[in-house]
Amino acid sequence: MIVPPHKPEAPPMPEDIGTARQLWWAVSGLGVVYTFAGIATMTGQRDELSKQFLDEMHKTDPSFPAATVDLMVLAAFGLTAVVGIALAGVTLLIARQLGRGKPWARTVLTVVAVWLGMGAVATMFSFSGDAGLATMVAGGTTIVQGVLAVGAAYLSYRPESTKYFQLNRK
Repeated sequence: MIVPPHKPEAPPMPEDIGTARQLWWAVSGLGVVYTFAGIATMTGQRDELSKQFLDEMHKTDPSFPAATVDLMVLAAFGLTAVVGIALAGVTLLIARQLGRGKPWARTVLTVVAVWLGMGAVATMFSFSGDAGLATMVAGGTTIVQGVLAVGAAYLSYRPESTKYFQLNRK
């Protein structure tokens, strides 16, 4: 009788990695909020966007119909929603791999954390109080996302976390 080789048990997930994973879930959820706040902001500027787009189209084709531009602007709103939700989903999938101790997931999420952190700093310096509600929600969401992402990345590199990733390296 052939006995299959015994696979060593995976080490338990450190508390810091569990917390980092939860922070990434929050970042993902806030990404959905940001997406819909951005769409709400764009909806408030729909007439301006349509006019600008129509002016650009008339430079190349003066007979381009305005109804087509309106349809294209609505399609852009829908595409924005789909991409925002897809990015949130991908973030959740990578956060799941982070919890499983995959070093590549930690690397990818670290790059995302740096990006979101820089975006949060830029938003803090460019944020003005005279913006509409949707714009303020999007700006506040950007700042909170950056803080949570940088915190999650920090937790992913603490000594216990680093040991966890080294033990799970394959």
